[in-house]
Amino acid sequence: MNRKLLAALILSMLSLIFVLLVGGKIPYLIFHALGLYLVLPLLHSVFGLYSLSGSIGIPSGEFYAGDIVDIKYLVRNRSYLMFPFLVFTPDLSHELGGRRVEEVPFSLGGRENFIKSEKTTLRRRGYYEIGGFHLTINDVFGLYGLNKYIKSDISILILPEIAKINSFKIPSGMQSGDLLVSQSAYRDKSRISALREYREGDSTRSIHWKATSRSEAPIVKEFEARSDTYVEVFMDSFSSNYKNDVDRRMEDKAVEAVVSIIHYCLSSNISIAVNYENENKHHRLEGRDYDDLKPYLESLARYSATGIIKLDQLVYDQSPKVQKGSSTILVSPSLDSTNASTAMDLAYRGMNPIVVAISDKHNGVGSVNGFLVGKLREDNIPVFRIDCSQSISDVLEVPHGWI
Repeated sequence: MNRKLLAALILSMLSLIFVLLVGGKIPYLIFHALGLYLVLPLLHSVFGLYSLSGSIGIPSGEFYAGDIVDIKYLVRNRSYLMFPFLVFTPDLSHELGGRRVEEVPFSLGGRENFIKSEKTTLRRRGYYEIGGFHLTINDVFGLYGLNKYIKSDISILILPEIAKINSFKIPSGMQSGDLLVSQSAYRDKSRISALREYREGDSTRSIHWKATSRSEAPIVKEFEARSDTYVEVFMDSFSSNYKNDVDRRMEDKAVEAVVSIIHYCLSSNISIAVNYENENKHHRLEGRDYDDLKPYLESLARYSATGIIKLDQLVYDQSPKVQKGSSTILVSPSLDSTNASTAMDLAYRGMNPIVVAISDKHNGVGSVNGFLVGKLREDNIPVFRIDCSQSISDVLEVPHGWI
């Protein structure tokens, strides 16, 4: 109990005893003064519980990890009384902002408003309740501290960060389409990527006659080598592989890698499907156009590595849905013999595997076997090793993952 309040109660009890035993004007005056000292501040604080109200507002639009959001808090005094000793404490999630919130003392005059703006960096993807805020009403004598909670139903979905990838070598199929490939047989003769001087061996059909007429040497057309393919991504959600993941850094890095690949594929009109498992429930996301990006982001914003099925089993279960000739991307914090064998089996079946291995060297987390990395690369299976401290685009833009 508050020491001041306890002292006031003890004095009130002593004065009451003195009044009952002795009587007199002075003892009664002291007793009544102590009574008012106890009751009036309490009535004033209780009145504040009913006359003070509040609200919370956030900007509209989409939010991504790393964005700064301005949360506005408003406290209204609907009465004409003054409340000189108030304390504001927001109930902001620590996971949302990454730091502890502080108490803010303030006062409110009659019919006044208090506005507090809280700029918070959205630390990581996910779905969060903004929560309300606590309002403590203190009296002038410091006897009472009544609490009122201003509730808010506002929630916020923080989408995963996207790293813009300019190039990512993906094995392609045989149809014409929109994926860059290296084979000249798949060149799209309707799309010219560049003009250059004629070299020995160039076909005369590729000569650009109009440009040649303005040049001293023959000029030939270079065509975009494009092909259509289908990308199938399998995310390793097996919880044991993330049991030592500090602050969910590897989980977030895996999601960032996947959404960056999704963004690259959809920007190039490449069909892509993403598979992951949580608590024995399989999730499959599919799309081809850039307009399909948002459902991927919203689903992966809620992604949690709480799976009970290992990656090889997930690939085996979903194999019937994978089109032959597809590029199959395996994303995992564990490159062990089982996952390496899965990649080799996909290669044997013509599924063009790519391995993306996630690690966190700073915290010594992640199981990537360097020997297996070498073996896979010897078999022409690209392996991209991404550490939590690295840029996604810096790694994935390196041909064949040779880093």
